[in-house]
Amino acid sequence: MSEANDQGFQHLSDELKTEFYSSVKEAMEELDHCFSSLNCNYDPEIVNQMFRAVHSVKGNCHMVFLDSIADVCHRLEDLVDQFRKGKLFYTPVQGEFIAFVFTRLEQLVADRVNGIAINSSDIDLLEKGVLQVLKSDQSSRDDAAQATLESFSGILTVTQSINDSVLDKLEAQEQLKDFDDLGFMEKIAKILQSKSIQQQGDLSKLISIGSSLNKKLEYPESDDQLMAAFSFQNLGSKFVPSPVFDIGLESAEWEKAKAKEQLELSAGFLKLGGKWLGASKLIECSFERFDGRGPYGKKGKDIPAGSMILSMLKFYQQNYLRLRKDHKPKIAVAKTISRINSESGYRFDPKFVELLTQLGHSDPHKLTL
Repeated sequence: MSEANDQGFQHLSDELKTEFYSSVKEAMEELDHCFSSLNCNYDPEIVNQMFRAVHSVKGNCHMVFLDSIADVCHRLEDLVDQFRKGKLFYTPVQGEFIAFVFTRLEQLVADRVNGIAINSSDIDLLEKGVLQVLKSDQSSRDDAAQATLESFSGILTVTQSINDSVLDKLEAQEQLKDFDDLGFMEKIAKILQSKSIQQQGDLSKLISIGSSLNKKLEYPESDDQLMAAFSFQNLGSKFVPSPVFDIGLESAEWEKAKAKEQLELSAGFLKLGGKWLGASKLIECSFERFDGRGPYGKKGKDIPAGSMILSMLKFYQQNYLRLRKDHKPKIAVAKTISRINSESGYRFDPKFVELLTQLGHSDPHKLTL
């Protein structure tokens, strides 16, 4: 990329430079208004206003020979254009990302107006970061925006050494983009299954059951977060000496302590990267009961939907495999669903039980492990 401090800008009059900087400030104020409005209520007209503001800054930068800054604005314009055309959905995290980049661009414009040269690395890292977000799809866009914001940490008080550090972080982020998180977690789950002395059944079938329930409930949880929670929910048990099966409020303190330790360890692995916090919360409540008699005493609607699904899957898995030893698959499915129905309103949310029952009646094969 060419140097940002184009010679043409130096020959502009002070009046024109000041007028240009004022136009950038006005666009920033308009963008701030757009972000605030969209964070409260999505409105296509506000998205159009955002696009016009970004387009205006890009055009004005070209007019005063700050082409490299205009190039970054062009990438941001492409990002906003995706919202405008309905290709992707606007989210507050993406708004925060765009606002941060424009804050940095405003700093660079102010420096240039005051005669301070802009290093090409100042532009390079912004363009690289925006491109990483722009190339991500809807499912990973928020994660990419958040990761890039974290990589940008420090550039508002920029030094060359910080620039180099940010570029290194962005490079590492690019390399991690191709890492299949869910595939890795599923692999871990299968390894744990192979080392268990207890029969586990078809994990893919269990994941499919959980996904079907989530769909019938109109997706209260992200399927990816639910799958991650399912894959890692038993990981903590490998570090806890005593097995944890059915822990309630009446259990001995040492039993509840073991259960909580297992949950904290399982959830902790998912908290390490920050991307799977939703899954970690599902695991933490996966021993809770609808009647409030679980280890933490959460009750009814206070229990996340995904946690209730995990609890039902575990109960279904244990009972089906026990019954499968003496019965044909369809009979084992019917008897397992019957046992789950007996726990409706006690261990499980009646709505969830009803949906699982419907699933069993419509396609029993889906529930054979």
